[in-house]
Amino acid sequence: MGFDSFTGLLGGLGLFLVGMWLMTDGLKVAAGPSLKQILERWTNTRAKGLAAGFSLTALVQSSSAVTVAAIGFVNAGVLTLGHAVWVIFGSAVGTTMTGWIVSAVGFNVDIKVLALPAIGVGMILRLTAPSGARGAIGEAIAGFGIFFLGVSVLKDSFEGVAGVLQLDTLSGGGFLHYVLFVFAGLLITAMAQSSSASIAIALSAVSGGLIDLPTGAAMVIGANIGTTVTGILAVLDATSNAKRVAAAHFIFNLSSAAIACVLLPVFFWGISWLGGRGWGLPEPAMILAIFHTSFNLLGLLSVWFWADRMVEWLKTRFVSQEESEARPQHLDKTLQDMPSLAAASLLLELRRFGGIASGMVAEYLKAPLLKAAQVKRRVLPLAHLSEAIGDYAAAMSGARLPDRLPEALAHALRALQHYNGIVHELEELMDHAAEIHQLPDDLAAELRAYRNSLAELLDTQTLTGGDALSARGQAFEAEYQRIKDEVLKAASRGGFTRLHLLDGAVREADLIRRIAHHAVRAAMRIEAAEAIVAPAKPDAAKPSIAEAVARNE
Repeated sequence: MGFDSFTGLLGGLGLFLVGMWLMTDGLKVAAGPSLKQILERWTNTRAKGLAAGFSLTALVQSSSAVTVAAIGFVNAGVLTLGHAVWVIFGSAVGTTMTGWIVSAVGFNVDIKVLALPAIGVGMILRLTAPSGARGAIGEAIAGFGIFFLGVSVLKDSFEGVAGVLQLDTLSGGGFLHYVLFVFAGLLITAMAQSSSASIAIALSAVSGGLIDLPTGAAMVIGANIGTTVTGILAVLDATSNAKRVAAAHFIFNLSSAAIACVLLPVFFWGISWLGGRGWGLPEPAMILAIFHTSFNLLGLLSVWFWADRMVEWLKTRFVSQEESEARPQHLDKTLQDMPSLAAASLLLELRRFGGIASGMVAEYLKAPLLKAAQVKRRVLPLAHLSEAIGDYAAAMSGARLPDRLPEALAHALRALQHYNGIVHELEELMDHAAEIHQLPDDLAAELRAYRNSLAELLDTQTLTGGDALSARGQAFEAEYQRIKDEVLKAASRGGFTRLHLLDGAVREADLIRRIAHHAVRAAMRIEAAEAIVAPAKPDAAKPSIAEAVARNE
């Protein structure tokens, strides 16, 4: 292969990838909110999930972008695993549209008529509105033109190579030959992070006469497997559910590839049979695009019947420590016919939930920079535990309860609200933590001591004792007011111009005060509920827990 042919192939692939990048990024910016809204709102059934995945992938011309977006939304808890897998399956079919566009337009239209005006118009829009939606659309249009310019260069370069090499050197040569080209398609996709690159190379090589159709089909099969690499890389440090989505993507694409390997000889035998009887067949590149779509549709048809079982199986895999921690340990549904025992179980789970939430706060406050990422990973699984506790309490409330048990249940639900408040304030704290090292020394010391006080309060597990609990909450309130006064003094002294840091210090102190408030009130509520469910002997010298709660809520 001559130097000119090599540089042509390299340059054509570069133009193709640059065009894909501009087109994808431009459309993602222009339709970014729509992408999020569609994935949030229109994925609650199989059909909607498939349509959303297919449409978005066909629009932005990147299954990787849609896959990573779906994984991100699962990571954030916006999408469930069951909904996300159907978006992924739809995206796998949507990515086959690249082959149709390239084969129908890229090889059959004068590139100068299509690509060059698109590049010019797109760049004019981009330069006249660099930061708006119009500029993003212009970037996508310019990318569209460069995309087809790259396709044209690739096709011409492969035609030049085909004139030098014999077709036999790269075309069908047995099982190992096809395995090699499957691997080539997988490798190119993994390196370029785009299955479209491998598919464009396969289409161009087939159209230019360098390889035959079955060999091109082997490359397409490899590209189909290789496109899962992006998703796998995206979940290396993600949540368990995100890893399950990536696994579902891999399973689907691998099963589709297996179907393609079975279909390959049958499909091309049928093409030969039709051609031998004088049927007018499409161009080779179009046949390859049809093959790509066909085996993905067959893969979708097959997964339709076992997807639910796959999702349930995946839920038992990649179980993280956080998920194990957040699984209910005391909620026994068989006890719901015995309300007193069910209430005791509920309170045990509530105390455990509170201990986990309080422990997360203490862990973060001791080493904010080191522990923030680890604590954030525990927040989403904890929300599932909260939901399970709420559902258990709701099921209890629907049954006939003995005297005063409804009151205990009400205390338990209020305690759950307070514990959820701790988690919510913790998230706020991690997002808005003050930069202590940039504060005046005296104020930094005050805020650090306030952090340590909360960590000590939550670590000691001594949140018991009616009025004593109330006193601890009032102490945190008084300390907060004192820190606010210190901030005002620091601001009034002058010489410290970074007032936004002082605002951040007040914000953090307020969040610490709120966490202490929730912790104290939750403990009081649980004590009040426990006094009803398992009452101790009364002490006339002390006010009841219920009285203390009533005074301080």
